[in-house]
Amino acid sequence: MSANKIETHVNGINTLETDVINSCKTQATQDALSIENSEQFQEHPIFQKYLPKQLSQVLEHWLSDGTLDADQKQIFRTCAEFLLQSTKTDSNAKQWISQQSELINFTEKCLNEIGAYGYYIGIGGLEDPNLESFDWLIQAFENVQCKQLLDVLVKCVTSRFYVDALRGLSEGKSTSLSITEHFLLVTCPNYIVTCDRDKSYSSKIANEMLNHYDDLLAHFLPHVKQWTTSIMSCLFYPMKIVLSTIPSLPYEQRKPMYDIILVILLNTSTCDLNGERPRHKMIYTSLCLLVEMVRCDVILLNELKNKSDIKSDLIKVLNDLSKYESDEQIQLKAIELTSLLVPEEEFRKENNTEQVTGLFVKSFNVAVQDGKLNKADGVLRGFSGRDIA
Repeated sequence: MSANKIETHVNGINTLETDVINSCKTQATQDALSIENSEQFQEHPIFQKYLPKQLSQVLEHWLSDGTLDADQKQIFRTCAEFLLQSTKTDSNAKQWISQQSELINFTEKCLNEIGAYGYYIGIGGLEDPNLESFDWLIQAFENVQCKQLLDVLVKCVTSRFYVDALRGLSEGKSTSLSITEHFLLVTCPNYIVTCDRDKSYSSKIANEMLNHYDDLLAHFLPHVKQWTTSIMSCLFYPMKIVLSTIPSLPYEQRKPMYDIILVILLNTSTCDLNGERPRHKMIYTSLCLLVEMVRCDVILLNELKNKSDIKSDLIKVLNDLSKYESDEQIQLKAIELTSLLVPEEEFRKENNTEQVTGLFVKSFNVAVQDGKLNKADGVLRGFSGRDIA
């Protein structure tokens, strides 16, 4: 099967179903038209016709037989798209899907087929034409943070199929992802980092995959200046997953990632300061990793301070990010890292202390108001650094 973009619109469904799905998409952007009660959600023609029984039957058949006929494919795509759009905005849809134990159980078993045996995906075989529908269904469960699927999703992202998919992205120049690549490299890890509040799953993955991550990221470094947004959206997740384990790693395990992050920052941070979100996520996570490493490892901190050429180039990048980057979180991290690398006098010379303080206070207040206490704690930790304080 040829590579398809995950954004491909639903085709081959009847006019009524198309109208309902388009209506759902419109409602997702218009608060006034959002579904207000469970009766309205369950009165949708798609719900009335297919949910939950027929969708569960389709998944059961897909699990046992491995193929679907034309009608089953249509039901799968229609229901998956409908649930994905509904669970983005409608609390009643979220509550309903969270209670569908049979549907969740079949979904979990299908995920296990992928993680354990590579069924349905295009790694070493043909990509199943229903994988895109399954991708949408997994995203719908992510919208409700269904914890039951986390263990089997970990199996998917620690499998050889994940490693093969990431290594298979050609020289960091891919402009789009196949459905298999999007499923393994974006949908599955994004589900985990979204739902893993205490970082226990991330730690488990990092402990198993750290050496693979070092090798895979190093494989892409020669082409870092040509990285596309598609590539960055995939490489972001290994970095994000490793971040939570940095304090517990010894120097020997931190050092390879430290070298990788330096190359990334020195080669991508000054490109297109108004770039897409994947670039922002990549840069922010790189900054977080480097801050964490030099905070908890005096050997790496001294090594960076004593490498005059690298330090000088990095400080220039950090100054540019702190002054010209549109993302305030990136500005904050760039300032925090700078404060760890230069004397206080030099830091004050390059940075307006009132503006820096205002930026930290604003970010802290926003995090508290949004209920993101871990984020607020991180901001406070950055602000209370010796040089900034």
